[in-house]
Amino acid sequence: MRAARYNPSVTLSKFPIADMHVFPLDRAAGRLTLLRNNDHLLRRFGQLDLLDLAAGDRQAFTLRGEADRFLFAIGGQVTVVLQDLREVSPTRGARAEVALNADQPQGLLVPFGVACSLTAASAVRIIQLSTHSETHPLDRTVSAEELDLVRPGGSIR
Repeated sequence: MRAARYNPSVTLSKFPIADMHVFPLDRAAGRLTLLRNNDHLLRRFGQLDLLDLAAGDRQAFTLRGEADRFLFAIGGQVTVVLQDLREVSPTRGARAEVALNADQPQGLLVPFGVACSLTAASAVRIIQLSTHSETHPLDRTVSAEELDLVRPGGSIR
């Protein structure tokens, strides 16, 4: 099955953020495959992290200036809220919310320049794969004021 993708030529495309992908995962013979070379989603590999959040934990919005991130819930459920902060994106200011549940395996691509926050609906374990391990000058925690400024109806800089 192919990954669903944002399509700017289609009104109300499936995903409100350009370059965002949610894709099904293949489970067979006790193995859950997260990414394959022929998925053509990774430009390079940087770092793999295992994140543990307790039920109700909420992480602040973070933004990676150069690294795409892939998220996979491997235990529990997490809500991922994304907001496109890229200056030249056709979906600048758009916000999306995706629930990742280990019982319904799928992956989420968070493009660089898109702010991301995680809220654990239950105790959750998440694999986060980043295309770059080194920090970038634009990596940061994003303030609520900045998120509000780029929302539709807000004052876009």
